[in-house]
Amino acid sequence: MKSIHGLIIAVGLGIAGALFNWAYLSSKASQEEMLAFVGIKGGKTVNRGESLRDEDLVQVRIPRRLAGNLPDFAVSYADKGTVIGRKVNRHITGERLLLRDDLTTPLEELELEDGESIMWIPVDTRAFVPSLVKPGDRVSFLINRSAMPTPAAPVRPRGETPDAAPSGPVETIGPFVILALGNRLSSAEIMRAGKMQQMQENVLAIRVSDHVAGERQRAETLWSLLQATNFRNVGVKLHNRKE
Repeated sequence: MKSIHGLIIAVGLGIAGALFNWAYLSSKASQEEMLAFVGIKGGKTVNRGESLRDEDLVQVRIPRRLAGNLPDFAVSYADKGTVIGRKVNRHITGERLLLRDDLTTPLEELELEDGESIMWIPVDTRAFVPSLVKPGDRVSFLINRSAMPTPAAPVRPRGETPDAAPSGPVETIGPFVILALGNRLSSAEIMRAGKMQQMQENVLAIRVSDHVAGERQRAETLWSLLQATNFRNVGVKLHNRKE
């Protein structure tokens, strides 16, 4: 009988020890640092060339000790907003992580066809908001002719009030296709997701093509007016993207 009681006590202690061990491991697991990544929801499929939607995405949490170098390849959940609307470059099914390589990456160099050239136009950032403009957009430039130099006016008698400066007509020249804003060859979202610094966005690179009727002549007229106005009083008109 004593041996049976001893066996029961030993089994009870073993079970209690296992329960305490399980509770300890559960507590440690809840305290473990986790990393969150963007994943594709189960049952969702995103085909190549399609844009990611918010409803396609889900948070995937992985312990840091198991993540290894995954942060270098997977998209952090903190950057989820930057991938919504981005197109994927391959077929992606659900229940898998979204990788940086799955996304259309920023262009690394300007691509020109035969008969095309680039003209850089510096514009005061007070005249437009660079972050709302992206390569591929069509813009026209507004030139205020009042900024152009005029012949010297005759000397007025002392005490006579000078006439107000004439406002001058505003000439619209365009449209032109933007190829880049400074070093940005893609949208601002793609640049941020690719962790590329944006610089000199006030300098617009426009396409000048021999294949578009009158475009090269318009570009030459634009440049002449810009030089005449010393590149001042230049506005930017963004055309409807749906046209």
